[in-house]
Amino acid sequence: MKLFLVGGFLGSGKTTAIHQAINYLSLSGRRSGMITNDQGTQQVDTQFSRFYNIPVEEVSGGCFCCNLQYLDKNIKSLLKTYSLDVIFAESVGSCTDLIATVVNPLLKEYESQLEITLTVFADIQVLLSFLQAGKNNFHDNINYIYEKQLEEAEIIVINKIDLLNSEQLKWAKKLIRQKYGHKKIVYQNSLKLNGISNWVKTVLENDKGPALRQTLHLDYDKYGAGEAEMAWLDEEIGILTNDKYAIEAGMLFIKNIHTKIVALRYPIGHLKFLLNDGQTQRKISYTSIKQPEIRLKTNRFKTNRVVLLINARIQAEPAQLSNVISSTILELEFTIGCRIIGNKLSSFKPGYPIPSQRISV
Repeated sequence: MKLFLVGGFLGSGKTTAIHQAINYLSLSGRRSGMITNDQGTQQVDTQFSRFYNIPVEEVSGGCFCCNLQYLDKNIKSLLKTYSLDVIFAESVGSCTDLIATVVNPLLKEYESQLEITLTVFADIQVLLSFLQAGKNNFHDNINYIYEKQLEEAEIIVINKIDLLNSEQLKWAKKLIRQKYGHKKIVYQNSLKLNGISNWVKTVLENDKGPALRQTLHLDYDKYGAGEAEMAWLDEEIGILTNDKYAIEAGMLFIKNIHTKIVALRYPIGHLKFLLNDGQTQRKISYTSIKQPEIRLKTNRFKTNRVVLLINARIQAEPAQLSNVISSTILELEFTIGCRIIGNKLSSFKPGYPIPSQRISV
């Protein structure tokens, strides 16, 4: 069985690519599923995947490395329930040291029964900013995590290449090759099914056998400090209107939250929303403070009630992030006369990373 461990910083497009890869593999008769992972306990990606009938399990409340027993349990559960050929395991976007804390322990346990490959995703615009300036919009400790993620990658996927024109992409490839030319690099637009084909073929062919892999030299104090720079907020809210325009109210709520965070200049790791109108689910994602405004489309279906799940990973204090949400709720209730009911609010900073196992080579 093949386990494709997928890392990379918040907002790099991992989930979208995995969904496309699962669809792509199904065309050749390969059965695949995924394991999601988050420091929080209410995951947009898990709910969204289940809505589309993707076999999925989740590891919540901490990263794979600190909850290795639950990752192992979910691997076995997916294999037993669905008899899968491939499992994609998507790690938390602020996690690194995956070779020592996940790959090597699983290789030791499963021996030759499990083929494992680590792919790390990078948003091409964020990566270019990092390579040019040695940093991006985030704190230096967060940039340290970003750098180490790419350093330990077996395969690097440079994602969102559709955001550059041909000349920009040509220049970007030259710059990236200078830094990471010794690694396997794949360039792709994950929004298209055929856009992920090269990545899927590369990981399918990347069998390194059961030997333990070379591990990172990592400063865990700096790593932990980087994780602590980010505020994590999860909340589920209900939006009720007297008319049939709850979907529009939900979309306005989403837009206003993003507008506030940009105005406050809080760097966005990812800002994800899952809007459930009773008939379908819509996932809306913001992944960069420089990202252009998303045009949110409505449909003919009208309802007076929607449920909205929020996952925000922002460089800020948890109290600051909570205030953005609460103030937006009050403003929307006052301006359009809707009723918003908050539920299951969780806002925090991740704790110091303590791996369940670490096998260094």
